[in-house]
Amino acid sequence: MHMTKLTSLIVILLSFNFSLFSQNFLNTSGKSIVNQNGDTIILRGMGLGGWMVQEGYMMAPGGFSSTQYQIKDRLIELIGAEETDIFYDNWLSNHVRKIDIDSMKQWGFNLVRAPIHYNLFTEPIEKEPFPNAYTQKEIGFTLLDSLLSWCEQNEIYLMIDLHAAPGGQGYNADISDYDPTKPSLWESILNQNKTVELWRRIAERYKDKEWIAGYDLINEPNWDIPGGILLRDLYQKITDAIRNEGDNHILFIEGNWFANDFTGLTPPWDDNFVYSPHKYWSPVDQGYLDWMLPLRDSLEVPLFVGETGENSNFWYRDAVKVFEENGIGWAWWPLKRIGAIQPPLSISYNEKYKKIVDYWNGGNEVPTKEDAIEGLRLLTEDIKLENCFYHKDIIDALFRQPFSNETLPYTENIIPGKIYASDFDMGIMGEAYYDAGAEANYGGDFAPWNNGWAYRNDNVDIQYNDDPLSNGYNVGWIESDEWMQYTLKEPKSGVYNIKVRVATEDNDGNFYFKINDNQVTEIIDVPSTGSWTDWSFITIDSLVVYDTDQKFIFQVKNGTFNLGFFEFERISDINLLQTKYISSFTLSENSININFNKNLDNTLLLNKSDFKLYINEQEIDIESAAFSSSPRSIVLNFDNDIQPTDIITLSYTGNTIKSLDGEILNNFNNEVVENKISFIHAIPGKIEAEHFFNQKGIELEASSDENGGLNIGSLDNGDYADYYVNIESGGTYNATYRSAADPNWSSGGQIELSILDPMTGTYSSLQNIILPTTGGWQTWESTSKALTLPEGEHQIRLNIVEGPFNLNWFSFDDSVSVGIPVPGYLEAEDYVYQSGISLEMTEDEGGGQNIGYLDSADYADYIINVQKTGLYDLSYRVASDGSQDYANGGTIKLQLMEDSLLTEELHTISFPATNGWQDWVTFKDFPKINLESGDRKIRLLFTKTPFNLNWILFEEFEGSVLGIEKDDLRIKVYPNPTSNKITIESTYLPKDIINYKIADINGNLLFEKQAKYKSKIQEEINLLTFKPGLIFLIIIEGNNLLEVKKIFIKK
Repeated sequence: MHMTKLTSLIVILLSFNFSLFSQNFLNTSGKSIVNQNGDTIILRGMGLGGWMVQEGYMMAPGGFSSTQYQIKDRLIELIGAEETDIFYDNWLSNHVRKIDIDSMKQWGFNLVRAPIHYNLFTEPIEKEPFPNAYTQKEIGFTLLDSLLSWCEQNEIYLMIDLHAAPGGQGYNADISDYDPTKPSLWESILNQNKTVELWRRIAERYKDKEWIAGYDLINEPNWDIPGGILLRDLYQKITDAIRNEGDNHILFIEGNWFANDFTGLTPPWDDNFVYSPHKYWSPVDQGYLDWMLPLRDSLEVPLFVGETGENSNFWYRDAVKVFEENGIGWAWWPLKRIGAIQPPLSISYNEKYKKIVDYWNGGNEVPTKEDAIEGLRLLTEDIKLENCFYHKDIIDALFRQPFSNETLPYTENIIPGKIYASDFDMGIMGEAYYDAGAEANYGGDFAPWNNGWAYRNDNVDIQYNDDPLSNGYNVGWIESDEWMQYTLKEPKSGVYNIKVRVATEDNDGNFYFKINDNQVTEIIDVPSTGSWTDWSFITIDSLVVYDTDQKFIFQVKNGTFNLGFFEFERISDINLLQTKYISSFTLSENSININFNKNLDNTLLLNKSDFKLYINEQEIDIESAAFSSSPRSIVLNFDNDIQPTDIITLSYTGNTIKSLDGEILNNFNNEVVENKISFIHAIPGKIEAEHFFNQKGIELEASSDENGGLNIGSLDNGDYADYYVNIESGGTYNATYRSAADPNWSSGGQIELSILDPMTGTYSSLQNIILPTTGGWQTWESTSKALTLPEGEHQIRLNIVEGPFNLNWFSFDDSVSVGIPVPGYLEAEDYVYQSGISLEMTEDEGGGQNIGYLDSADYADYIINVQKTGLYDLSYRVASDGSQDYANGGTIKLQLMEDSLLTEELHTISFPATNGWQDWVTFKDFPKINLESGDRKIRLLFTKTPFNLNWILFEEFEGSVLGIEKDDLRIKVYPNPTSNKITIESTYLPKDIINYKIADINGNLLFEKQAKYKSKIQEEINLLTFKPGLIFLIIIEGNNLLEVKKIFIKK
């Protein structure tokens, strides 16, 4: 009796201690992940890619197409099985160590996502002694045990991710080590059973571990799984196995097709459950979340972006910002890669290992066994954290920049001394630097954001060089108006000469310096040095630096040249230098700013009459002269409004202005003031192409088009022009472009119109249009295409995709219908809005463009003008390369956009792969759709990809469906969304009883009503007692289904 009481007391005490010290266990609570104290936890993770599962693309700077089993087989051919085993032992031991986890904690991560390969935990089914046997291997658990212990010591969570499941879970073989000669996970019940058993044993081992965040059950399935049924069934079996072990860790569920298609995976089947899509190579803004947030909000289930990355710092900052503003956690990918700039740690690419990769990529030179062993030995040493190159700029982009526009020095910039061009400040573009090239990889054709692919992951182009005076790097591909900022550390006041290290083949480059955003030198020309690698110095004399100066800016006026470093030499005290004018520019329509080489004595009175200001050679009255907030500047104010085309000059004759050292300002005469006043173009309206405020590669010439004036010309790929616009009201516009192109020299042109997001500094594509050849460079034609524009003041960019051609003007008109006539052809490129879409020239009949590079959840919106209410047959013209293991046809949801919150699904269609990306096949005989006459907005939502789409043909249907003539089947449900009721109307006269049913998203019946009609259908249903959210209205006549409508209830 006493033993029983004692045992009970021990159990109670153990339970008490367990709950006392287990507050770090994670659970879901509504749309959030919380710990046992109820604190919301935003998981910020890093994936250990390449450790337990090697993917070919990560194994060299350019990558190669190979699975892990192929890599291992090739190594055995080169060095033998014994040496291969040594390599893999060292790889697993050195790739992830305690120092890696310590560092991740220090950097700011609170989660490690560990991708595991099943073959480290059990044998493949082909090596088991009998069906459904499970031979356990300890190496995988040993690795995980060590990793967990390091995580526990750092109080950082561990997520276990089944990255390579038994048999392989996707056509994309590299990801999951899939061998197509053997049954996949989806083709073998034995592989599925082994997967379930593996998770059971993981749960059995780790169920009581509080620093386990949860289990990512299957990474990136990508297989043709109709309705997602088999995927859900396997997930549920795994769930049961884990829960039966008493393990209640969070389950992270990825959709099909690389984690993003959750067809069949809703609603959740467990109460500690997170949906985990992945995000790569597409725009990151609030619009991207349009497909994700309804999944979370309607089902009350958290979201976690389980993999993302492999992009620029610019993209990283935007992604983290939009994720966390919406309460979504994330895990970056990967921690380490060989010879890459995108991860925090870059692994050296030694020459002997490079010979192995070159041979595998088709080279003729077979490495010797000795060289191969040595190259692999060096590689397994180089993967240690202390031997990797640490990209601190990436950590700054992930953890600081999403929440701050401030800049930080990349290194200590001490003068006198050298400042290397590659060591510009860390921060977002527009604050730390500006680069005119690609911002990030947004899908489609890859465009590097750092053309040199070296040193840093920012947008500045940095390359390796052999200049013995450098740090091994230079900034290259320099273009007009680019700049970089360098924070000076405790500079010593004085006058400095600066030697600027440059190399160029051109003679048209120039630049100037700014301090604290004030121009402090004249414009300096860069002469040719003979080649891009022949380095020479340009010396700038007598730059004044004060000990209070912090921000030193290198400003490009015109490119191009390579830039190595700046070497500062102090030559004198400041008072030994004369005080003089440097530059001036317009601050506003009624003021100008004047810059001087020294700080001014602002205790003195300014005499405005000492200045003479001329606009178009006419002197104007100056109302006031005042010192500005900058110590080196003065501002002049006047009543006259400066226009964008005005020419302004300035003179000074006086002796009242002095620098702080008492030196009187030198007089100056007829200095040209830079006119920065820009046109603000009203939309609707016409924009003259030459009225840009910023440009790259643009030339002006006299136009012989009607009304004369100027046109922009010599337009080639990569050129652009920026314009300020004021859009009167948001909506659909007809955009018209006035262009000319000589067919003897050009095949026409192509323009992408983009709009700037001021919050992120990124441009989003609005429209892509092809312009024809005309009779000559001054033979003008107009080309039109519809698009959607948002209301308000914006900045737009005309990107030249293909040239050469000339452009005179472009205009926007909202007074004409832009709907694509239906019946008829809808060209896929004629969207009015899109997300994630890229265009390419098509080889299909009729030419033009097709849309492509489609990922799951991409979409395109169109305006159609339906000529007649009724049913329509649709045919889709598609192409995909079925020889690629990841291309297995596609699925499209066609939706009617009723408003911004709700869509009505018209039909969902699927089709198989074709024999190439330009092998076009027309697929038809899909479910018919019902359209009402008038302008309608539709959306193509792509749920299974990749494939290309050229056009859709709408044909009026003649016949009957379920015995109902097409002209009679018209059911209207409104309002939608609604707060209290819906009205159902139709001119159709039913012959049988109509049954109305309302169900929730889980299929639960909420309402049912029957009605008999003697004339047309007219019904009202009260929804006051219904909860907010999505419901389904099902309308049945007798045994025939007439309609299913999605209804959104808002309160």
